[in-house]
Amino acid sequence: MPHDQPPTRSPSRGSGGNNPPRRSPGQRPGMKTSSLLMETSPLLVLALATAKEYKAALSGLGAPSPPAAGEAALWRRGGRDFLVVVTGVGPVAAALSLGRALGQAGEAALGVVNLGIAGGYDLEATPLASLAAATAEYYPEYGLRGPGADDAADARGIAFPQLSPGGRPVFDHLPLDPDAAAAAMGLPLPEGCLRGAGVTVAGVTTDAGRAAGLVRACGQAASESMEGFAAALAAAQAGRPFLELRAISNRVGARPPHDWDLAGALAALARACARLFATP
Repeated sequence: MPHDQPPTRSPSRGSGGNNPPRRSPGQRPGMKTSSLLMETSPLLVLALATAKEYKAALSGLGAPSPPAAGEAALWRRGGRDFLVVVTGVGPVAAALSLGRALGQAGEAALGVVNLGIAGGYDLEATPLASLAAATAEYYPEYGLRGPGADDAADARGIAFPQLSPGGRPVFDHLPLDPDAAAAAMGLPLPEGCLRGAGVTVAGVTTDAGRAAGLVRACGQAASESMEGFAAALAAAQAGRPFLELRAISNRVGARPPHDWDLAGALAALARACARLFATP
């Protein structure tokens, strides 16, 4: 999820309602996801921050009702199994929820796909309602931050990497290859999908100066979210391919309503998933 809602919109209420949740195909009453995973074939793990993004992306494809934040649901489509996680908003919730899901899936997990919406730093390069695949993820919050700093912290200033998946120290940057990841998971990238680096923040960027500083510090980044780096690091730690696809919902650092198109971004996300998970 990129940020809060635009100023004129009310916050999402999630799945809501009093209807009991629908079970995934093959799920028996009272069975937990962890026990169900023992009965599944290899699967893909899908991670979305909110129920609103989940519904937009997957409900039209027959996915079950969104699970509660931090929980996962099994879904089968076209003979393929998925474990779909609503991670909750922000890097801490995303890392916790996705790490738990990958632990549940174990060797059955073939890879991770992070889906959602994001802010765009340059709407000429990544227009509203366009789709962007992350070619890298940056986490500018990690490290030493000097007084008045308007861009990224000094990630190597404290000399400790966050993790070292596969023996490679990760401080604040993870390179990604969306084409290779999609191919490894047997997924077709949607036509017209743009490429660019993503920035993950714990606090939403609401002014142009901060946005410009982050672009300078983070490899001319294209988009901003609150979960991408955490999801990418969880996948790297598990040794799994990782693909991040986000639809652009707003201009980073701007609050006026004309710099937002939440409805258009959610519709673009739905179209992308229809292509990504198309059945033969």
